[in-house]
Amino acid sequence: MRHNFIGVVISTAMDKTVRVQVAKRVMNHHVQKEILRHKVYMAHDELEKCVNGDVVRIEHCRKLSRHKSFAVAEIIKPARQWIDPETGKHNLAFVDHSSLSHPWVLGFRYDKEG
Repeated sequence: MRHNFIGVVISTAMDKTVRVQVAKRVMNHHVQKEILRHKVYMAHDELEKCVNGDVVRIEHCRKLSRHKSFAVAEIIKPARQWIDPETGKHNLAFVDHSSLSHPWVLGFRYDKEG
């Protein structure tokens, strides 16, 4: 049984590695309110296709390094980008933070047999 999470890429600064922030909702029983919690996973991105802001699915794999035991399985929703007319470089138009609170991003975890 493999653990799969859906999260948002927050950093692509390392070679073949991305940092993915996975959100989940937990109940605070003291005040009877749901609280949003985040955890950051380092995931292997072999082809280096991910950019900041992408919504990706990561799945558990063998331990690849001291901190890396997940790999990017697919890019679910690419980040919006635009080309700067002055420099000709690709830039993020904006990071849509509303996608971070979308129900399928918040704590969505499913186990796949295989």
